[in-house]
Amino acid sequence: MAAMRHSAFFLFFLSTLPNLHADWPQWRGPGRGGVSTDTTPIAEVFPEAGLTQVWESGFIPSDHYGGHGSPVVAGERVYLSVVWHDRVVSETREIDSEVMQQLNYRGTSPELREKMEAARLSMSSRLRGEKLDEWAKQWVKDNMTEKEQVSLTSWAVSRFRAGKTAFPLEELDKVSKRQGKPFANVAEFKQWLEDEKFSDALKEKLLSAVPNTIKVAKDVLVCLDLNTGKELWKYEAEGKPTGRSSSSTAAVMDGQVFFAGSTHLYAVGAEDGKLRWKAELPGKGPAASPMVEGGLIYMAAGHAQAFAAKDGSLLWEQKAAKGNTGSPAWWKPASGPPVVIINGSGSLYGLAPDTGEVKWTVEGGGQSTPVTEGDWLVVYSGSKDVGLRAYQYQKDGAPKPAWSHFWVTVRYSGSPIIHEGHVYLTCGGKHQCVELATGKITWLENEMNSTITSPILADGKILVYENNGSHLRVMRARADQYETLARVKLGGMGCTSPALSNGRLIVRQKEKLACFDLRPQQ
Repeated sequence: MAAMRHSAFFLFFLSTLPNLHADWPQWRGPGRGGVSTDTTPIAEVFPEAGLTQVWESGFIPSDHYGGHGSPVVAGERVYLSVVWHDRVVSETREIDSEVMQQLNYRGTSPELREKMEAARLSMSSRLRGEKLDEWAKQWVKDNMTEKEQVSLTSWAVSRFRAGKTAFPLEELDKVSKRQGKPFANVAEFKQWLEDEKFSDALKEKLLSAVPNTIKVAKDVLVCLDLNTGKELWKYEAEGKPTGRSSSSTAAVMDGQVFFAGSTHLYAVGAEDGKLRWKAELPGKGPAASPMVEGGLIYMAAGHAQAFAAKDGSLLWEQKAAKGNTGSPAWWKPASGPPVVIINGSGSLYGLAPDTGEVKWTVEGGGQSTPVTEGDWLVVYSGSKDVGLRAYQYQKDGAPKPAWSHFWVTVRYSGSPIIHEGHVYLTCGGKHQCVELATGKITWLENEMNSTITSPILADGKILVYENNGSHLRVMRARADQYETLARVKLGGMGCTSPALSNGRLIVRQKEKLACFDLRPQQ
């Protein structure tokens, strides 16, 4: 009996040791494909009260004040890079994305704007309640393309509900064009309002919406203890306000953390938080998440670049491969040389890793990160007729399109997973499994509330955010049928993706990071 007790204790001791292969050191995990190497079991049933929270961090801003970058884990540490915004009192007045959000503004084509405004101003005063909603939805159906309907229906209906009290779109267009062009003082701001001859209602709204403060920002890297959430150190550097657009995820490699801030790429010691080097990013505005491979750091920050990991020197840049949201991927075909994959603004590029030379360009583009396996490359793109597409390596020339599944949705942002000969995609309002070799859909679940976030595969299960991160769905990674094991409350941010290490899920929430235990209860 004593021997059995000792054996049981030894097994429990082993289960509590850190899994040396459990790191989630960069965007989309160790292989950059959403697949975890953590061998810790994931529970299939969770308590009705929800997940067990292990810890939560101190305050970390997000969205307009800190973007939507995702956490990474290396060893016993959690890292999060943030363009950390604050407000300071200033004579300057500035119209930014927060102000435009308060004005309920959406950009549209001139033709659609003209039709909408004519319809709004000529609406019958008898249209109210359900009848008004029915009329508005029918107008949208009759006057918008399928793509416009997906992204603009709720906004258009809200303007029709407001009727003649809605701010004219022509005036809001003028306001939008002033973003990023601050006024020296309130007198200059008020004079501009008068010069543009805005309606009294809009002038009043702008005077209340535009604050007497301006945003300032720092480029920040936060390091937390994986077991307690305690802050171990914080690196800070001078930055520029970029709002919610700076949402890059850091990468940890060889004892250094590489991250993109508002204007620079940084290398910081993973243990001590001290700056090793920084390099100015050639592009203006946000950058995608860095990829470290073979001593080089590959970036998409306006266009593709490669930096030396040892000192940050710029080795090459490829201005033809434009983009700053889709993060680079690495493809080593089974029968060919490796290429750096850049999912650009409107196309998918294959670049030579050492020179940046464009080897080929194919259809694609967007925010999703491509995934690869052997001679297969899979991308998810909103470009017409692309959608979820598989490419197959060709010895001479560009990869060949093998199959595509396209549908119209709001965003084409989440990234796929390749597992046991099948592609899993859990975004764009659908959850689906597709046979990689043939393109055959083996299962499809419509009307799923998963959009921007990218999933994780671990312990034969797929973990994905739903409802803008408020819930986590746990599914069996099986190709023959769709099987949900659990759906639990989480409180995450929908535009981020979690990190997994030793059965613990690190989640970015609105103003902090939180850690949840996914292991089966003892």
